[in-house]
Amino acid sequence: MKHLRKAACLALSLVLLLCSCGGTKMGGDTLLQIGEERFTRQEAAVFLLSQHSIYACEYGEDIWKVQLSDGSFESYVRKAMLDYLERLFLVDCAAREEGISLSTAEKAAVEKAADAFFRDLNEETITKTGLTREICEQAYTRFARAQIFYRQVLGRGMDEISDEEARAVKILIVSVAKDLGIETAQALLAKIKAGTSAIEATKNKEGMTIRQETIVRGTYSDSFDTLVFALKKDQWSPVITLQNDYVLVQCLSVYEEEATAVNKAVMEKENRERQLEEAMTAYGSKITLVMNPAAWEDVSMSSLQGLSPANFYDYTAGLVVNY
Repeated sequence: MKHLRKAACLALSLVLLLCSCGGTKMGGDTLLQIGEERFTRQEAAVFLLSQHSIYACEYGEDIWKVQLSDGSFESYVRKAMLDYLERLFLVDCAAREEGISLSTAEKAAVEKAADAFFRDLNEETITKTGLTREICEQAYTRFARAQIFYRQVLGRGMDEISDEEARAVKILIVSVAKDLGIETAQALLAKIKAGTSAIEATKNKEGMTIRQETIVRGTYSDSFDTLVFALKKDQWSPVITLQNDYVLVQCLSVYEEEATAVNKAVMEKENRERQLEEAMTAYGSKITLVMNPAAWEDVSMSSLQGLSPANFYDYTAGLVVNY
């Protein structure tokens, strides 16, 4: 599954917003339509052939015969690919509405990628898929416009995540089972504060455990965060009631630099994904994406066996936005 996620990197965080199936008569080669803009079955073949190559090259053609709990692996990939194509088409149309166009350099990069991909196709592949050099360029153009759209969305004012918001701390947690009662936890805390080490105070005590953790806000409850992230080094918290136990927490380090940096990166990525989703929601509220089921019915990954092992994503290095 990781290969499909990798291939679909440009739209991982987006959800399909509006899609009606079968309500509009479309030509046999039209797969998706927004207004007058159409995404054809031939253009979809660029991505299907690439996904086939990714899996078949690593796992062999028998991968398509594998059965999962809810159907075949081929069915899983077909569904995931349709979701991906819908998202790509939707984002490209949003980019067009924003007035996004490719610069001279970007057009050159698209043409170079399309040339390289089309050269990878033998005559049998071209005949069977209906691919042309122009269709390949259209696919790379859509991909490039979508990337520009992402850069523009991500470039819009986003509040910076502070070190304090992302701060990770290292703590010692002493856990007391609920059935021992809060009085036992309070007595244990008093013993520790009087000078007995936590390890000694809990030694051979049933229902009591001790562990170290590096945590960020949100690891536990809000009330836990309020108390723990206010602790100074070596300071103990009061008894904190969690769902399954009582805990006593000692702060071992008020700032873990590496863990804080990792958490900040995660939080920033979540913010960017939220921005993208909000932008697409705003666009999706104004349009309807229509699918032609008939154009998808005869799509088969296994039918691509023996065709050129071409991969669209081998030539997108100059176009991809890493967010």
